[in-house]
Amino acid sequence: MKMPEKKILVSWVGTALMIASLIFLGRRLYTLTTEAEIVWSELATTGVVMGFIAVALFEGFGILLMGFNFRALVKNVSGVLVARPLGLVVYTVSNLYKYIPGGVMYVVGRNRLAVETDELGHPEVAVSTVIEGALVAVAAIVIVLVTVFDYTRERLRQTEFSAIFFVVVIAIVVVAVIAAFVFRHKIREGAKKIREHMQVLRPLVLVKRFGFALFIMILWGGTFLATLVVLGLELSPGMTPTIIGLFLLAWLAGFLTPGAPSGAGVREVILLTFMGAMVGEGIVLQAMVLHRILAAIGDVAAYGVAVGYAHIAKIRETL
Repeated sequence: MKMPEKKILVSWVGTALMIASLIFLGRRLYTLTTEAEIVWSELATTGVVMGFIAVALFEGFGILLMGFNFRALVKNVSGVLVARPLGLVVYTVSNLYKYIPGGVMYVVGRNRLAVETDELGHPEVAVSTVIEGALVAVAAIVIVLVTVFDYTRERLRQTEFSAIFFVVVIAIVVVAVIAAFVFRHKIREGAKKIREHMQVLRPLVLVKRFGFALFIMILWGGTFLATLVVLGLELSPGMTPTIIGLFLLAWLAGFLTPGAPSGAGVREVILLTFMGAMVGEGIVLQAMVLHRILAAIGDVAAYGVAVGYAHIAKIRETL
């Protein structure tokens, strides 16, 4: 198959995936808005609406920053600098694929970078994705340990869990261990490929990328905190880092749960278990629903900005 034909096919597949992701996203938002016990009329004030708009804009801004960072990470890994418009469009549209059940299509979508950039290979894109995911996960773990380790430990002591809960936890651990043993050769081969394609990545650069991951995780936790504040939560001294840490703990649980689109359902359980007692289950439930809606709006807005930027860049090239 000739490269132009391959690029056309990838473009059509990407468009189909984007439409599918928007359909799943629409269904998700419809379910959230219909099942949530939110009095929307009480939120229709200028201050609340402006606050929600600000949260959505910061969500979109964070996605755009992550797009720039991923482009730089690809260069660090491969030595190839992807065109900025292409990098942003591919990253933001792939970000929408996370709403497709299975939770892995966003990884597939990023491989369009290798198709559109002759010097770039699929392994380098895959390695960059693995490194990005590992860095944000480690960053979240670090923030959680610093902010809410003692709090969560105390909450676990006070919470009564049923026997079914422990059976499920043990079953998950056993399955994970068995899977690691069965696929140990593939895991070893994958680690070898990562080492082979990380020749350009230097330790200092890795530290820089980790610093960005810390920043983006704090920013994201801050948007959930802002959602609570807009809903009327009065912050007491020391609550800010705890809320951000608990939100990232919930995000981490969703991120590490396979098959859950965008961590759906998992985050809610964690947030209600650990944050409900601190700020009240009612406001946490409202914040969870509204924050998911605002995050989705931010995802779509980021894609729109990326597409607009790509069109402007294309027009400038023709002048």
